[in-house]
Amino acid sequence: MKIVQTKGEIQKGELKTKTPLEMNDGEVDIVIIAPNEPDEWETMRQQAKDNGYDSREKIMDLIDQVKLEMLEEKGRSK
Repeated sequence: MKIVQTKGEIQKGELKTKTPLEMNDGEVDIVIIAPNEPDEWETMRQQAKDNGYDSREKIMDLIDQVKLEMLEEKGRSK
């Protein structure tokens, strides 16, 4: 296994990059780090705020509600 760090460019959903010539042709695994994109945590946090879960109390209420629903699905109660 060879690990190579290089930079690339995404245009219209297609990733373009250059690798060293000594690498063989074939499939590779790619990890993309896009610093100019919002991270998942911020996206989830914004969705929660948009849906009215903007306080610790409301978030805890939602967690309790989900726990109760899960217990009911298993035929149990709180």
